[in-house]
Amino acid sequence: MASTDLTMADYFLYLFNQRDAESKLNFSTLENLSDSIEEQPQVHSGIKVYSITGADESALKSALYEQSKSHGFDYCLLSQGRSYGPFKLAVFDMDSTLIPIEVIDELAVQAGVGQQVAQITEAAMRGELDFNQSLEHRVKQLKGLPLEAINVVKEQLVFNTGVELFCHFFVHRGGEIAIASGGFMPFADELSQRLPFSRIRANRLIESKGLLTGQVEYPIVNADVKAASLKEWALDAGVTEQQCIAVGDGANDLKMLQQSGIGVAFKAKPTLGKSADCVLNVGYLDSLVELLPLIEKQQGQG
Repeated sequence: MASTDLTMADYFLYLFNQRDAESKLNFSTLENLSDSIEEQPQVHSGIKVYSITGADESALKSALYEQSKSHGFDYCLLSQGRSYGPFKLAVFDMDSTLIPIEVIDELAVQAGVGQQVAQITEAAMRGELDFNQSLEHRVKQLKGLPLEAINVVKEQLVFNTGVELFCHFFVHRGGEIAIASGGFMPFADELSQRLPFSRIRANRLIESKGLLTGQVEYPIVNADVKAASLKEWALDAGVTEQQCIAVGDGANDLKMLQQSGIGVAFKAKPTLGKSADCVLNVGYLDSLVELLPLIEKQQGQG
């Protein structure tokens, strides 16, 4: 996801998951941001590839994100000057990415402070609050909550559509899957019992005598820790950044996505969506099953 050194650069645009027959990219808008847009020979029935030259990355990504939301399609915008793959490590945020809920909000419901905590969570995901401070404030609201509440929320855990299919695909082709989450270990551990996540980093709630103390262990898994985790795991696995994928939905995931070869924003807040390489506003993670081999063939080393 790292930007090239040049302000004006060349890209491949992968367009897929059109919401309906009327959903289409407004090229007239994009043409104002680039020197030329040329469709490449069709190599997959559901994915179109375009070559874009002389474009400003930030402006182009912002325009694509807005059109994706309003016109109903998903896309990847990748520099022609970089190689990608073969993909060997996929690192996921957990809450609202792998699963449809924010576990801290569900714990807060058990504690009777659901609305207050949910508002803080939403602001933190938009990048409006310091993550460490917001997490500490939310966890403080859980003081005195019995540990049984964790088991209650565990029973609510289900994967988002497409997660299991994509993860099985990725592992089957020789890759590793991992979780780097600002959520909590009991829930990440539970998910690792259902899919073969080989590496996990998440926050640990402090408890005493069967009750939560309202405190969290340090260091908090924030944006810096997530990015450092991906870098550490890639080094340990002997793979390069170009062989890594990171998937998230909030501002706390931005640095992790930037650390990876390809950063995927899944149903994400605008802060993340306007910066990511790949944006899934319409489809789900199983869309990557056909997309990743195409990227490897088009621009890769696989």
